[in-house]
Amino acid sequence: MELRKTYVTRLGEEDIETVIVRNGAGDVWVETADHERITDALVLDGGRTVSIRREGRMYLVDLTPPGSSWHAALVNGRGGRVEVMDELAAAAAQQAAAGGAHRRELKADMPGLVVEIKCKVGDEVKTGQALVVLEAMKMQNELPSPGDGVVEEIRVEAGDTVDGGAVLLRLGAPPQEGAA
Repeated sequence: MELRKTYVTRLGEEDIETVIVRNGAGDVWVETADHERITDALVLDGGRTVSIRREGRMYLVDLTPPGSSWHAALVNGRGGRVEVMDELAAAAAQQAAAGGAHRRELKADMPGLVVEIKCKVGDEVKTGQALVVLEAMKMQNELPSPGDGVVEEIRVEAGDTVDGGAVLLRLGAPPQEGAA
């Protein structure tokens, strides 16, 4: 008997569907959307790091924080935010995004120290504009605006220590959209 569970991995704006399969013998593997079967994976560091061999290449994936639906991932030293959701959570997130298109939040990708706030309440900002500088893992990262809008609320100050996933600020609709 096989047990199959589908997950959606969101990497930036791209959703990647994967299926975790466990058979009656206790074997576990991953199937990708194009039906590739990945069996050569090793979980290290108490579940925080995964070593995967795929197409003759080794990938070392470091996940922070463990036990969360989102992770700040380092893949062979390159960083990024990865969300892992089951099918129901992915559908709910998509529906929430469609319904809340005018209100967005900027969240910390990982735990860190707020070094600088580059905006103030009432500022009109554009997608990708640097709004907050966060120091994490001895590197300063400029966190970009998740969309066009007006800064409605800033929830942190320079010098604050934040957890991964913490809401740093909220954006409302750009003036031209909100005027209708």
